[in-house]
Amino acid sequence: MTMKLCSLILFIALSLNYSYGQANFKFNQTFSSMNATNITMDVDDSEILVKTIKGSRIVIEMLINVSSPNTRLLEFIAKGGRYDLEKSYDDNTQTLTLSSKKNKNIITIKGEEIEEQISYVIYVPENIQRVNDSVAVLHL
Repeated sequence: MTMKLCSLILFIALSLNYSYGQANFKFNQTFSSMNATNITMDVDDSEILVKTIKGSRIVIEMLINVSSPNTRLLEFIAKGGRYDLEKSYDDNTQTLTLSSKKNKNIITIKGEEIEEQISYVIYVPENIQRVNDSVAVLHL
């Protein structure tokens, strides 16, 4: 009985310690498919999941985790456009390229650099043939 209680207390303490000090923020960005048949994601090393939807819009759901408990800071920089994707379209290849901003200033709080981790869920129309990232073709 006491072993179970000690294990439970240790588990809760470790869980609280792990979750403390991180903030996350989720938001969406929507793009017109512009009759594209291919999409290229030019984003930094990020987790990308692709799902199909009905319609003609492309919806990008982003989940940002930072190594700071300050959720207001994260919301402020996200709403300021730090994580917005930029788009370009190539008529010849019918490829829509969505890129993350390349020149992001380092965020520091009290002299410590804040680490950022971004994951994407991409909802693409059913007529999209391929979705690529900078390394490989992603599965639809």
